Amino acid sequence: MRIKRLFTAAVLAAAAFITAGCGAGNAPVQSAAAQAETAVMTEKIIQTTVPETEYETGSVTDETAEEYPKGENTVRTAEELAGKKVIALTFDDGPNTGVTNEILDVVEEYGIRVSFYVIGQNISPESAKAMQRAHSLGCEINSHSFTHSYMDQMSAGDIKDEMDRTAELIYKYVGEYPKFFRPPYIAVNSVMYDSIDLPFIAGIGCNDWDDKVSVEKRVRFLTEKCPEGCIILMHDAAGNENTAEAVRQAVPMMLEQGFEFVTTEELFIAKGITPASDKEITYSYATESGWK
Repeated sequence: MRIKRLFTAAVLAAAAFITAGCGAGNAPVQSAAAQAETAVMTEKIIQTTVPETEYETGSVTDETAEEYPKGENTVRTAEELAGKKVIALTFDDGPNTGVTNEILDVVEEYGIRVSFYVIGQNISPESAKAMQRAHSLGCEINSHSFTHSYMDQMSAGDIKDEMDRTAELIYKYVGEYPKFFRPPYIAVNSVMYDSIDLPFIAGIGCNDWDDKVSVEKRVRFLTEKCPEGCIILMHDAAGNENTAEAVRQAVPMMLEQGFEFVTTEELFIAKGITPASDKEITYSYATESGWK
């Protein structure tokens, strides 16, 4: 803005000089008509020479500065989580600029940690800001494939491509690779298990992707049907406002019930389980079998 003000002052002075005349000696006093002409000329020069936004948006460095830091998040230890009533709340199908951020508002308000299983093709510079915000709050960013297709119908090469493209986008924006994988539609086969070097995660859910499932039913599911040690599967897909509202209502109730919200990795740490990536197991609970 200082540059613009200095430039404007110079333009005003030049315009006044032109209108008054450039002869030597004392210039004559401008008439009212001349003053009006000077104002019009000045405005035209400013509008065509100095775009209004050029000096108001800050420097290039300011515009491109990263809002959230990248790098590996701190994971709580078994000692830190010992004796706690742990539960992993997870969300599929983001990131986006709407519902993802509404859920993060709750995460931030109550200081909890959750996990997001993102779809690679949904990651854009705009939606990635929500993903970066989640990571900055201690949340976990995992893979839900690139296109959300039936991967059990794909070749090993196509499966690897789905995984690699998503992993690289996650790393690009948060500086950490995914640690877990949730298969689209929870459809799995041996080719997928052989091709993907991450533990497979499912979870228990209430079909919250379905608009017919009311906010009240979602709240009851979260507060009454989710036992300690389980992985909760919900969706932060664009437009899924009902889940965002259910989370807003349920989280304080679950905290009152004594639950400690942890990431997927922390759930396994708390339970002393090392999730396998070389066995055909899809986990819904932090147990050896993956089931309760």
